[in-house]
Amino acid sequence: MGKRVSVRVVDADGSTRDLVGTLVSPTTVKRRDESEVEFDPAAISHWRVVAMTSQKAGTGAPMSVRVREIEAAAACTWPAEITVMSGGWLLRSSGGVTRRANSALPLGNPPFGDPDSGVEHAVAEVVEFARMHGMRPAIQVALPVYAPLDEHLAESGWEAASEHHVLVHDARSIGVREPSTLPRRWKLRHEDQPSEAWRSVQGRDAEAIIMSRWPADYLSLWADDIPVGAGRLAISDGWGVITRVFVSPACRRSGAGVAIMEELARVALASGVERLAVQVSDDNRPALGLYARLGFRHHHTYRHRVHEALSAQESPSADKALGG
Repeated sequence: MGKRVSVRVVDADGSTRDLVGTLVSPTTVKRRDESEVEFDPAAISHWRVVAMTSQKAGTGAPMSVRVREIEAAAACTWPAEITVMSGGWLLRSSGGVTRRANSALPLGNPPFGDPDSGVEHAVAEVVEFARMHGMRPAIQVALPVYAPLDEHLAESGWEAASEHHVLVHDARSIGVREPSTLPRRWKLRHEDQPSEAWRSVQGRDAEAIIMSRWPADYLSLWADDIPVGAGRLAISDGWGVITRVFVSPACRRSGAGVAIMEELARVALASGVERLAVQVSDDNRPALGLYARLGFRHHHTYRHRVHEALSAQESPSADKALGG
């Protein structure tokens, strides 16, 4: 799962149709517009993995297309418990765990994301969806693509709760080292689920259920048989989305963060993925410094707008990992 595929299906009347998108289950393809199409595996005449062109991350397509593509990949790899597609807006709820999984995400054409019945109706639907699921109304606005929407929300009393940078890089450019060149006391371990050891570095368990909904590589860095670093790589539509990069305080400024990122880049390349993306809070200076040293480039930002002022106790947890 997570790869972009082309599937030809033969329908009962003998006609054929081609489905192109990200394979999200053995019977479902998700298109670029976030709509999902189910198919019967027995009706497949042939299929193939769509080869991704070798293109510098964050270039090629128009800016609006690139932003929506990255935002969709990030949402796909951080799946909310409940999702509803309303026009071009993705409504998400996950019991308050992270704003990314508890907010509306416009993904349609700019300037307002293709709401079904106008922006006012879309905003009202977000408020009602939030009320139904017992959470504060929130909208994740990608900038500058949806700047008019952001201005409209600000004028309507929606407050800015947080802002994140979306950074991109080419996996081949990070200078991936082979694990054998790491300090002898360091060991790298890979798992397909967030294990207890992996979570112990991060200090939070609440997000494990979100992460487990999408296939990912969970990397941990061990020093003298103690886990001291961790990171996650999940793939969707040709993007390797890196999240939850942490290094224990005692091991910071030792090169551990660089080692984790280089290894995640190696995993991406081994999976045929050359484009990497990370989402970083604008107040996470250590993370921004690490990614700048590695050569990550700023692609765009996104802002969470909330319907009311949020207290620290009431707001869903904001991501403070090195990798969002």
